[in-house]
Amino acid sequence: MNRDRNAQVEPISPDALQPIPEASRISGKRRFRTISPGMVAWILACVFAVTPAHAQLATQHIKGLVGLKAGTQPPPNVYFIAPVLYRYSTDTVKNREGQRVPIDVNLTSSAFGGGVNVVTNKKILGGNYGFQALFPLGANNRIQATEIDANPGAGLTDSGFVPISLGWHFKRADAIASYSIFAPTGRYTDGANDNTGFGMWGQEVAFGTTFYLNESKQYHASTIASVTFQTEKEDSDTKVGTAMNLEGGFGADFLKGGLTAGLNYYSSFKLTQDRLAGFPVNVGPAKSRVFALGPEAQLALARKGTLYGFVKVNYQWEVYARTTTQGGELSILATFLLKPLKLP
Repeated sequence: MNRDRNAQVEPISPDALQPIPEASRISGKRRFRTISPGMVAWILACVFAVTPAHAQLATQHIKGLVGLKAGTQPPPNVYFIAPVLYRYSTDTVKNREGQRVPIDVNLTSSAFGGGVNVVTNKKILGGNYGFQALFPLGANNRIQATEIDANPGAGLTDSGFVPISLGWHFKRADAIASYSIFAPTGRYTDGANDNTGFGMWGQEVAFGTTFYLNESKQYHASTIASVTFQTEKEDSDTKVGTAMNLEGGFGADFLKGGLTAGLNYYSSFKLTQDRLAGFPVNVGPAKSRVFALGPEAQLALARKGTLYGFVKVNYQWEVYARTTTQGGELSILATFLLKPLKLP
């Protein structure tokens, strides 16, 4: 991703962000607040409806975009999410015992999309109210148990909306709660091999927290739990099982808050079995499970005393997989403020 070579990371003082709720930490002995992209990244993960290749039926939740400060909502503002790059590559399928299945698999799944995240000063149950809308620009390659949509061609996939997101900020922790809706806006025909959508509606509830490990808030750990439910696929009895996702990370802040880096993770597992059209009820597939770890870095984009946004890059290796593919995921996310923030 290109960036102005003259851009610099600049410290953010208390006076610059008052009375914005605290969303970050202290660097050294100097207290300051920053607008963290952690929650924006998490929202994209929850509602950007493109799912990478998986051996089982996939939900509309993308794993891997959520990471550091997953339980933190950014301060009130309007955030534009620029087209994001998401790539998942795999050459391995694992069975329920964790053994490699002897089949030829070599696939890279790609997704692009953008949207808007709005955080307001309105309070509900003591938390700041926000909402989001995420729209896909394109997706390519998808594997599910009953469908292999390799290279389906260009096309929109499903869209996501978060009608309510609530964020709280405490002395040593932040918290977040949200409800998301996935709409089947992508191309889908039952049994076709060129689908770019999933042909189903989805819902998701999520709760998360970021805990600061020291008083200065330089070190932090976060996790967010989400549960995704789906309807039956269009013109079919096939139904994706309910899935639970755990995502977050352990990290620290550097350069007076301009850089956040650390180790992120995600885990996803089915709570109920998939129901495949044409299969007897008692011959359902095993429940898939996967766990991944990898590095993440978030950089504030500032120039000549003005903060314009953030860019985040992360990568995860799937170190554990059962009844699903095992590979790696890369994401690059850029977020920009509607009203750039002037720094002293």
